[in-house]
Amino acid sequence: MLRPVCRRAHMADQLKGKTRAVDILIRGANSVGELLLIYAGLVVIAAAGFAFFEGKSFGDALWWSVVTTTTTGYGDISPQTVGGRVLAGFVMLTAILFVLPLLIGRIALALIENRDAYTHEEQEAMKAELVAIRAELARLNAARESQP
Repeated sequence: MLRPVCRRAHMADQLKGKTRAVDILIRGANSVGELLLIYAGLVVIAAAGFAFFEGKSFGDALWWSVVTTTTTGYGDISPQTVGGRVLAGFVMLTAILFVLPLLIGRIALALIENRDAYTHEEQEAMKAELVAIRAELARLNAARESQP
């Protein structure tokens, strides 16, 4: 009877850990700077893995990683081993489906500005003007009604 309770508690702890990781990813996706760090991390980790699997220098592997993650794909360096190809597939899908769209979207969002939006001060000034206009209308209506 105690085992199911312990298992549920363990599963709840695991879920909390996953929720924290998701929260960190979401916060990272909302910042251009953090997305750039994630992208740079992907490039460096991919380069290290490529150098390991393919036996290339880190410089060549870094070149391959940049060319691959930017979707340029010159083809001058390509994976020949199974490990290198699996890594390449993972890097391509991660960069193309997740990192680059998030990064481009955040940059576009930062560039798009609502130029028609009013500041708080402008809104308060308009409210005060509206109150003054209503008061003037009420005064004019009262003056008109009081005339014979």
